[in-house]
Amino acid sequence: MNEISNFQKLQYYKEEIRTEFNLIAMRSTILVTCQSFLVVPFALLQTAAVYASVAVYVYIVAALGIFTSVVLIQPLNAAHKTIDKWLVKQRKLLQNNPDMSDLAIGRDYIPGAGDDPSKDKLYKGSLAFSVYGPWSFVIFWILMCMWSTARLLMRI
Repeated sequence: MNEISNFQKLQYYKEEIRTEFNLIAMRSTILVTCQSFLVVPFALLQTAAVYASVAVYVYIVAALGIFTSVVLIQPLNAAHKTIDKWLVKQRKLLQNNPDMSDLAIGRDYIPGAGDDPSKDKLYKGSLAFSVYGPWSFVIFWILMCMWSTARLLMRI
């Protein structure tokens, strides 16, 4: 059986990382699309907020917003962990093979980043939206529920 060359391993690692980043991009797009489709009915319902019966629908829309955000947190985190694993393997391969140094970038040699990719600030920043985005939408919907409740109580 033929042994896989280091270059083939590197290609494989890069392809796996690319695939996981694409999954993160798709999941982030799903998150933003779902949220935007929920903000519109929420805003429309606010125009009819003078009627107490509309409040039920306002809370249903907000609950859906929270639900879609929470549902996407786990798949996004799973993709982050998978990328971390492949990135560690890639960086170790590059660090342990001097003949591949031309294929490495400076970030591959950040002290400690070979074992812990979170020490790479650019990498960490590139994932910021997929980490904080779902939580920001959860907070947004909670605030909107509070605002709607306050608005409803003022009318009573």
